[in-house]
Amino acid sequence: MQDLNSMACQFVKEEFQRIKNFLNFDDKQDYEDAHRGFIADIPDGIIKSEDGSIVYNINETNFLEDECPETVNPSLWRQCQLNRAHGLFEVVKGKIYQFRGYDIANMTFIKGEKGWIVIDTLCSVPGCKAGLELFRSHIDNLPITAVIITHSHGDHCGGLEAVLEENTIVYWPMNLREEFVSEKMLAGVAMDRRCVYMFGQNLPQSKEGFIGCGLGQAGCQGSKSHLNCKEIIEIHENKTYTIDGVIVDFIFTPGAEAPTEMMMYFPQLKALCTAEEINRLMHNLYTPRGAKVRNGKLWAGYIDYIIMKYGDDIEVSFGTHNWPTWGNKKIVEYYEKQRDMYKYLHDQTLRNANLGYTPNELPEHVKLPESLSKVFYNREYYGTVSHNIKAQYQFYLGWYDGNPAHLNELTPTEQGKKYVEVIGGETRCIELAQQAFEKGEFQWAITLLNHLIFANPKNTKARELAANVYTQLGYLQESAVWRNEYLTAAMELRSSEMKNTIAMPPGNDIKHIKESSLNDIFDVFSVNVDPNKIDGLNEVINIVCKESNEAISVVVKNNVINVRQVISKNPTITVISTKQNLLNLYSKKLTQQEFSKNIEFNGKLEGFFKLLESITIPSPIFEIIEP
Repeated sequence: MQDLNSMACQFVKEEFQRIKNFLNFDDKQDYEDAHRGFIADIPDGIIKSEDGSIVYNINETNFLEDECPETVNPSLWRQCQLNRAHGLFEVVKGKIYQFRGYDIANMTFIKGEKGWIVIDTLCSVPGCKAGLELFRSHIDNLPITAVIITHSHGDHCGGLEAVLEENTIVYWPMNLREEFVSEKMLAGVAMDRRCVYMFGQNLPQSKEGFIGCGLGQAGCQGSKSHLNCKEIIEIHENKTYTIDGVIVDFIFTPGAEAPTEMMMYFPQLKALCTAEEINRLMHNLYTPRGAKVRNGKLWAGYIDYIIMKYGDDIEVSFGTHNWPTWGNKKIVEYYEKQRDMYKYLHDQTLRNANLGYTPNELPEHVKLPESLSKVFYNREYYGTVSHNIKAQYQFYLGWYDGNPAHLNELTPTEQGKKYVEVIGGETRCIELAQQAFEKGEFQWAITLLNHLIFANPKNTKARELAANVYTQLGYLQESAVWRNEYLTAAMELRSSEMKNTIAMPPGNDIKHIKESSLNDIFDVFSVNVDPNKIDGLNEVINIVCKESNEAISVVVKNNVINVRQVISKNPTITVISTKQNLLNLYSKKLTQQEFSKNIEFNGKLEGFFKLLESITIPSPIFEIIEP
């Protein structure tokens, strides 16, 4: 019997041959563009944190220099090879440079009159610092006069403090900080657990495991920046600024790839930074890690706007992921097909929804036309047609498909037990799943096994067979995200210990929280309160932090916390404390008695103590593919 961990089955190989016949793998222009302008690389290909630990090692992906193996979709292999082009690159001679390949995202440098403008700062401080050091060692050591953060996702602002200098001005889109907090801190635990699946964070980097994310390679690890900057200019409309002598047209694009985002056109350079609105792939209208659904119509409209406004002049296009594009004709065609891809997904989802098709039926009815699907930059390396059209359905119609049978379904465990019973027992269920697997009916096989595992997660034969099915599904995928999801499921079915390698998400770490506003801290607390522990508690608590000049009131009533950004005229308790003391009390580094001695207060503190004792930020280690 073949080794299902290291080999692809015949059905997978047949799909790979279909892909090879459909796409033009002889076109090597993308390889030329991805390596164009190469200047230098980090000598040993390794980035370390301040404590000396390795946070990125490009050598772990040397296998991508080989021919495509049978365990990877050839189209995805090509994309990951292109994303792996790493080091410092010149995009516009003497004016624009990029640091690429050492993170999922890019860092860009624009020449100003007195220094450099940096666009986006990668996932972490060590990665951003390494990029800056490589740039300065080969270009010059002029100051960083401005930093532009394109949007509110962590891979674009995580390294911010590494490039902030005394007179650096930061530009970012309106409400960036609020959106970052909303996404990363309020839903951070669930999102970080799901990120383990989406980004393959526990998978080994190998031909049988993690090979990339589609948008780029792995994110650089290490410490993350807070977003408390000295001087910030928020962009809330299309507006032109002159930054260090460089004219910048900001194009405000909220509600597309991120809740708040912006692109930039540099007319003196005839260059456009597409942020993450235009990429060398199909992006997500819904991200499997979990986030707000995106509007494909709006997204397409933003792209059409820049085609109309800058399409006659633009000569260079660069983004915050992947590699640049040069030449007006190529750029405009690229933009048009990206625009039409998102608009097609939006429009055809609604057309078919209005015909009565439901989310699970839509992928059978909505297919991209060949004019859009045959170009590599519209391929499903990140988003997929399947989950993007479901996203557009959700955007307009929500989670419910209209069928009352789905209005109040049984839990997965209850369903599993009843399905296994009517199938004829666990042994029969495994037999049917094995037969489906051998026929190449992977989706049906995993449906059967999923029911069985939720009915009895200790059935080792079901777990092993399900892991084999997930492995083949993973190998099959053109989407790096779907590959990572399936292979992570297979890994966790084979070894539950892998879940224990997940680190606590930075958004919920005490060190990270203390950099947040008092209001943000109690917003995080409010979504992590155990309502049973504050049953009957009725308090209005004023909290004042003098060192940060912040004051809020916390209303506790009906087992709910409401946070107000103004103090109450009639509080039951007033606490005047440092933010650090509050967090030390919460994390039990201070006893209640010690805390009482280090603060000023009015009223009885018992209610305040009871409130904090009711808050527990959970560990991001919970089951996904079993109960």
